Amino acid sequence: MWARLGYQVFDAEGELVETGDSELCCLIGYGVLFPALEEKLEGLAEGASRTVLLRPEQAFGLRNPEAQVEVDRSDFPEDVAAGDCYEAEDEDGRPVLLQVLDVSEEGVLVDSNHPLAGQTLRFEVEAREVRPASDTELEEAEQRLLSQEAEPQPLITPESLLRGPTRR
Repeated sequence: MWARLGYQVFDAEGELVETGDSELCCLIGYGVLFPALEEKLEGLAEGASRTVLLRPEQAFGLRNPEAQVEVDRSDFPEDVAAGDCYEAEDEDGRPVLLQVLDVSEEGVLVDSNHPLAGQTLRFEVEAREVRPASDTELEEAEQRLLSQEAEPQPLITPESLLRGPTRR
């Protein structure tokens, strides 16, 4: 089924965390949403709403302590401070958000965990439009699933959660 969904996402403290567009069009069951979220939304009728809680393992995973690393201080600007965020690339060239945890004379401790890792999330979802997917939509979704190069765009990117500017 093709669906146009309105949604809001709240963190473990009940704070609204999604600051980007709160509407998404997708084919349910084709990897756009978290599998556990898709499962809970299955059968949602047009005009209906549903609240879904996802444990960390069902969303952005548990916090990985190995995702915190100390980087040489000289790799950062003079005015780097705890709380700053920087965009970088991982070994595969994918964007990664680094949040500065601590700064010393020798190094900068950064965390590359997704900002919502380790949190139970609450999704408030409204099915604004639901219809059977067209053959073309199904074919395109199948191609995206089969493609090794194309990764689905995450529902909530780390960048959409930032309260202030990032630096490169």
